[in-house]
Amino acid sequence: MKKLAILPLCFLLGACATLNQANLDWIPIGPTFPETMPPDVQIVTDKSEITRPYGNLGLLRIKNLEPDRDTLKRGVEKARRFVASKGADAMFLGQYNSAEDGAPNPKVTLIVYAIKYVDDLSEADIKAMQDFEVEGALNASLDF
Repeated sequence: MKKLAILPLCFLLGACATLNQANLDWIPIGPTFPETMPPDVQIVTDKSEITRPYGNLGLLRIKNLEPDRDTLKRGVEKARRFVASKGADAMFLGQYNSAEDGAPNPKVTLIVYAIKYVDDLSEADIKAMQDFEVEGALNASLDF
């Protein structure tokens, strides 16, 4: 009887494993801002939906997801929480499905751009952007 109780737990853990940190790549392009609340992060799937001036905070990829609705939905929510932790106001969502290239066991990669609207930045936000630019210039001058 105990074995039957463990089986659903194994399936649950297997589903969560597809969304672990190893599947996640973050490439910062801009500074980190104070966290936003995940429900406040707008999900955008077409560039025409972005109607305000914005900057890109970074690119997030969540790789090797099963191409089923529930897994992808969990991936989108994970992405929303992650970009909210970077201070994003919105996320521009796309995907790559390896089935398009004829993969025998297709997987999906979610591709998310973290967006910060720049028409209502605070003084602290502007300073964070200026500091990020200075750090980038200093790092670039160190490359030999």
